[in-house]
Amino acid sequence: MRRPVLVFDVNETLLDLGALEPRFEAALGSTAAMGEWFARMLHGSLVANHTNAYRPFGLIGIEALLAVAQRRGIDLDADTAVDVVAEMRRLPPHPEVETVLAWLASEGFRMVALTNSDQASADAQIDHAGLRPYLPTVLSVDLVGRFKPAPEVYLAAAARLGVEIDEMVMVAAHDWDILGARSVGCPGAFIARPGAIWGVPADPPDIVGMDLSVLQEHFSSR
Repeated sequence: MRRPVLVFDVNETLLDLGALEPRFEAALGSTAAMGEWFARMLHGSLVANHTNAYRPFGLIGIEALLAVAQRRGIDLDADTAVDVVAEMRRLPPHPEVETVLAWLASEGFRMVALTNSDQASADAQIDHAGLRPYLPTVLSVDLVGRFKPAPEVYLAAAARLGVEIDEMVMVAAHDWDILGARSVGCPGAFIARPGAIWGVPADPPDIVGMDLSVLQEHFSSR
């Protein structure tokens, strides 16, 4: 059986956004706004898709952070917002990530990253996290100028990789990312990181686990 190409989402799936907590504490006096900020960031990307207003994900992150601060009555200057969001380039991987990716590489799996981050930020993230040996190919939504879960993103990734869409598996901690991939025929694997739930009215994929070790469990049994 031909092994699928494993396509990994980056933020939250591979990298730990919790590392931003000290920056949020310093900028907003609390870490409580982090969830709202990331949700607003994703909201901004969806609005960008629908209004044909594509711009770097990091810029949307800055806009979202300023909006969260304003909503909470905090006078946050733009330079501070830029500095906080820039820390996304220096996120660490979740504890099991390198071990599992090393095992998958040893088993001959082809692995790539596919992220909403712009290309320069995506490359910086993977390099800083030390994951480049396992993810030599890092694909950004810059490919099509639209954000996941737009179908064009997954189709463009398959075309760039030279595979059929159903020969990929989208590995993500976001149900909407997996549904986006599924909408064009790409199966998925849902990584239920803390706080991540399958909350959409559709069946979850066959592969579901609390962290990436579910991939090792799934493929070692085949």
